[in-house]
Amino acid sequence: MITANDYLNASAPKSYLGFGAMRLPDDKETAEMIDLYLDSGFNYFDTAWIYGGSEEMLKRTLVKRHPRDRFFVANKMPPWEVKNHKDCDTLFAEQLRRTGLDYFDFYLIHSLDNEKEKGIESMALFDWAAEQKRKGLVKHVGFSFHGDTPCLERAFRRYPEAEFVQLQLNYVDILRGPAGEWQDLAVKHNVPIIVMEPVKGGSLANLPASAEKILKDYAPERSIASWAIQYAATLKGATCVLSGMSNMQQMRDNLKTYQNLKPLTEEEMAMLERVLVEMGKVSSIPCTACKYCHPNCPMEIDIASSFALYNEYKRGGDKWNRTMMYRTLPEGKRAHDCTSCGACMSHCPQHLDIPTGLSTVADTFGG
Repeated sequence: MITANDYLNASAPKSYLGFGAMRLPDDKETAEMIDLYLDSGFNYFDTAWIYGGSEEMLKRTLVKRHPRDRFFVANKMPPWEVKNHKDCDTLFAEQLRRTGLDYFDFYLIHSLDNEKEKGIESMALFDWAAEQKRKGLVKHVGFSFHGDTPCLERAFRRYPEAEFVQLQLNYVDILRGPAGEWQDLAVKHNVPIIVMEPVKGGSLANLPASAEKILKDYAPERSIASWAIQYAATLKGATCVLSGMSNMQQMRDNLKTYQNLKPLTEEEMAMLERVLVEMGKVSSIPCTACKYCHPNCPMEIDIASSFALYNEYKRGGDKWNRTMMYRTLPEGKRAHDCTSCGACMSHCPQHLDIPTGLSTVADTFGG
């Protein structure tokens, strides 16, 4: 049985597979996935206010079907939805109602970044979270992070009460971005890491053909996603790796990856470098399909689907097919309907220039 202390042990020799409830299928398949996940010895479920119905789905498929001492649930306080502690109380009560729980095992201040850090400090959200812990409504307090390195350093110094941090760590963001610095900071401050987006929103499971060939030639029996999961699962300081599994096949593949888990060899790391070189030849939009931007678009544009279709085309997919799929999106809500108001941009964890990206999609698929 994995305990809460296991997830909070930054020097643990291995990480655990976490169940990210961001991209769930229907109730029946979700329940089957949950049963297999629990029976395989894992028990960490991650949800959030903004994850479109996932809180209620966990109530139906997990909370009502399994003993409370068999699982942990992590939820999050969205700073953009609150202005004071009273708002926090109201939202928190609704989260408990949605999930059918009396308390949360892990609770995070959601998406701390350079833009939100002043508001989080002025509203004293960590003080509010600490009060919920004193009341027994929260067992462990942490935060998820989407800012730059100095911002994370400030957060660790400013909020020593944070027992863990959730970071986006994958082989692209570490080997070609600043995520390695974030990992090093967490290790330096002895803060356990919950890894999110290990497969970068699925993009590391759907590589350009030339990059995929490198991995398949080396190990044809392995899935493409398994390399990203293995990389993230064996990072120093990582205690849990969240995977937003959306079907049973992905669940079984992740469980297989966690059997006899070990770090990548030097040869395998060199192979990933070759994969990155091939990926660098393809210009795609690094959207992870979190859809945080969607509720803030006045035109209700399906931003994530637009970017996904474009990326599929850039990775070698048939343009005619993707164009036809793009045109099945509702009229008035396609990429070319973007007014460039920018309301979406402040909610993007990847800090993408979304209007420019939508313009590229519109140009590619003919408006």
